[in-house]
Amino acid sequence: MKALFIGDVHNHSYMFKDIERLDKEYKFDRIIFLGDYVDDWLTDNHNSLETLNTLFKLKEKEPDKYTMLIGNHELSYLGFPCSGHHRELEDLVEQKLKENIHNLEYYTEIELGNKTFVCSHAGFTNDYICQVLDMYGEWKPVLDDLQKTKLQNLVYLRYCSRARGGMDSCSSFVWTDRRELMYCPDNLIIPYQIVGHTPASTVGSYISESEELYFVDTHSTYRNGEPYGDKSYLMYDKEFKIVY
Repeated sequence: MKALFIGDVHNHSYMFKDIERLDKEYKFDRIIFLGDYVDDWLTDNHNSLETLNTLFKLKEKEPDKYTMLIGNHELSYLGFPCSGHHRELEDLVEQKLKENIHNLEYYTEIELGNKTFVCSHAGFTNDYICQVLDMYGEWKPVLDDLQKTKLQNLVYLRYCSRARGGMDSCSSFVWTDRRELMYCPDNLIIPYQIVGHTPASTVGSYISESEELYFVDTHSTYRNGEPYGDKSYLMYDKEFKIVY
């Protein structure tokens, strides 16, 4: 299995050229986008519509190769606005997302070596699983059931803790801050995860005897447009590697 993991896009069109180049070189079996395709400090919803069009054309061309996860900035145009939300053309962005909701996933799993990694935009904490998902049963069947009617279940994504400026006691898998995953007081219920959301200077990892976490949001920018990260990507080909 060869896989490429793409952190937050935020209208950075150069990333699609990077992906095309890397795919030609490595011939990936799966390419997983971890959410947050729209919005950025110096862009508007004209850029967001262009980004979404490019994204969904990739999915249409090779549906089995590409997986697109939903992020908090997509959630922002589906009824739960967050910072960075652009008002101009917001109805068109909402329409585009709703028309393609079948192309967006809450989460996905991938077998890498002898481990099953769960990919989501921001990560699954024990608190969210226990307080929200396990209220209705074991987390995976519940989440799979929510995925079947995504637009009717977006309320389960809106939980945001104080770590990200919210007021809830826990964050959902589109809002979890990196610190909430890394400093979980108990072993993670989902021990192997790959996430974006929290800006990183380079692809980072946290590996212990029982957990393996990867953080890939390396393309985010400061308010003035200056890059925060080194624009690296995470890939897997028998082992994890950083590529550019």
